[in-house]
This record gives sequence, structure tokens and C-alpha cells, in this order.
Amino acid sequence: MGIVQMQSYPGEVELDEVAQNPYAAVGQLKTGLPQIVPAPNQNSVFPILPNTGNITALNSKKNFVRGYFQSYNFTIQRELPFNMFASVGYVGTHAVHLQNSVNLNYGQLGGGTASQPLAFVPDYSTSITSLLPTGADKYNSLQALLNKRLSKGLIFQAAYTYSKDIAETYSSCSTTTLCVLIPQYINRNYYTSTLDRTHHFILSGTYELPFGKDHAIASQGIGAAVLGGWTLNGIFNHYSGIPFSVIASGASCNCPGNSQSANLINPTAARIYGSGLNGQSYVNAAAYAPVTGPVLGTGGFDQLRGPGNNNLDLSIFRNFRLTERFSLQARAESFNLSNTPHFSNPASGNLNISNVGFNPDGSVKSLNGFGAITTTNPLGRLLDQRNFRFGFRVIF
Repeated sequence: MGIVQMQSYPGEVELDEVAQNPYAAVGQLKTGLPQIVPAPNQNSVFPILPNTGNITALNSKKNFVRGYFQSYNFTIQRELPFNMFASVGYVGTHAVHLQNSVNLNYGQLGGGTASQPLAFVPDYSTSITSLLPTGADKYNSLQALLNKRLSKGLIFQAAYTYSKDIAETYSSCSTTTLCVLIPQYINRNYYTSTLDRTHHFILSGTYELPFGKDHAIASQGIGAAVLGGWTLNGIFNHYSGIPFSVIASGASCNCPGNSQSANLINPTAARIYGSGLNGQSYVNAAAYAPVTGPVLGTGGFDQLRGPGNNNLDLSIFRNFRLTERFSLQARAESFNLSNTPHFSNPASGNLNISNVGFNPDGSVKSLNGFGAITTTNPLGRLLDQRNFRFGFRVIF
């Protein structure tokens, strides 16, 4: 059982109660909430007990800095022939002073735990964080749209976005959340965010085939009976992959609280190398090397980009008129019609260059799983592989 008031002003206290076994409750609500120890004093100050572990506080009691967003856009729209209209525009957002849970007790290069600012305080040599207004984000994009209104049985929409998202973060540096807290190196924290997708294109539409009654082709007879009433629907989706980083062991850096990137030794070879499947590496391991001294790696963060994806959903409907009032619609729908696998980035555990076995001449001896892709990106659906669905619908 946990009682948490997250990021509340002017302080935050967390109490964890553990039951005697995994199948028993800690207590009952009718007995009231357990006492929080330590309780705040009259000045809302919380005494810190020994062996507390991680400590979190706000950036200032009196001068709290609140973040904000700036959004701006400019769009031009134009009417086109054939019942179409197009628009193209610039859309941007700038986030300033976003709250980050920053570890104040970070270590220096090669300094180890002894270099942590609060290492001299008994029992407080671990993470001690404060919510600070250090986060920032810049998003800029070109957004284009082409729409065709319904006419002659056809309606479609095509949308394209070309964008860049750069973020600055200092939150909980680790092998998954990459950042450096040492002040003279904090410029490393300003890099392409893991939400960035350079290209995104979507085409969707519906087309009622021009056959059958009240249409120009095969409007009567056997042709109308066989070809009439068909409608096609489809959605095509393409997007670029998201960035990722090649990391390294932080043992030689000996700088607690900071992330470590790999050394980039061959920039021209730092590219997508293989499929990431069946023993291949998605990344050229020979372009990187482990870090062997009390320094930060030269590879930087989010310098590579994962696999992009394509997907096509297509369906076909046919309407059968039963009476003047009732009709029957037969539906056949396909999701991921081409059965294209949608792969994720290599997991962070497969991107540590220190796990690769190298020969004395620097060539790769054994990948040991480096650069392997082991998961898929199911586009938010429960089933990502190709599947079909059939059904009937009565319309009246």
C-alpha cells in the first residue's frame, strides 16, 4: 500500500506499507490512514530520517518557477479544381522551464561516490533529487494537407508532416533516460528527443465504384447485378523511426548519477548496418568502442534512428438492396494487408558497446546480442500481424 501526494507544494512525503505476505491486505480503510512519520513541523518542514533512500524536494519554497508553452503556427489554404483544397503551414511549440526531477547528488568524472556533493552526510550518498525548472523542448514542423470532398463516389485525404523535436532533460540519468548532470557538460542534454519522427505520411479514402444502378457504367442488367454496389476503403500510413543511442559501461567514468555514451571512432560508418534480426546487428558495432577512462563517450545521445514502418489497411463493402427500406451490406476488412512487420528500436540492453567482444585489431569478434531487435511496434493495436474480418450489416 502506498500513500503519495506527488509533486505537491511545498513538499512531498511518501509512505509505503508492506503486508505480511503477497496475499494479505495491509489494513482496512475503516481503521483510518496510517500515521506518516515523520510529520511536518509548523513551518511545513519534513525531518529526514536516516536510511531514507531517495529524497525529492521542490526547487524553491518562496520563488517557485512555473513552466510554460509557446505555440505558433502559420497556414495557407487554397481551393483547387475537382472539389479539392490544400493547405500548407508551419507549426511550432517551445516549452520553457519544464519541471524535471534532477539528482543533486551526482558525481564528477573519475570521482566516484566521494565526489558526490552530499557524500559527507551519513546515509545520504544515494540519489537526492529536486524538482527544478530545467526542462525545455522545441518542436518545428512543416504540415501539408490535401483534401478531396465527396464527389462522383470518391473522397480522400492525404496528410504529410516533416518535423524536428529537440528536448533538454536532466531527469534521472540512467541507461534508458540519458543525460549528464556535471555542469560543464550539460550541453550534452540538448538532443533529438525520442518522440521525434522526421516524416509522417497518411493517405485515407473511400471510393464507390462507378458501376450499377444510377452510375455511368453497367447501370442495368447483369452488369449492374454483378458489378454494382461495391465500395473500397483504405488507410496507408508511413512514418520514420525514432532516435536511439549507443551506450557504454560507466565503470571507467566512475561518475555516479550520469549516463555514459559509447566512443564514436568512425563517424562515416556510424549508420544502419543490418536488419537487427536473426543474429544481425542493426548498428555497425565497428564504428564504436567502449570508454576506458574517466571521461564521457564521444558518441553523444540519439545519433541513430530506428526502423520506420509502413502499414496498409484495406476493406471492400458491397450493398445489396432487399426492399425499398432495407439493404444488406457485406464487409471484408484487412488490417496490415501486406503482413509487414513493424519493428521497434533495439532495446537499451542490446545497445551497450561494452558487451561486444573485440579482437586486438579492433574488429568485432562476437556481438553478444548487440544491436538486436527483439520486439515489434504494434501501432497501438492488439494484433499487429495481418488479419481479416468479415461481417454483415443490415441497413434500414
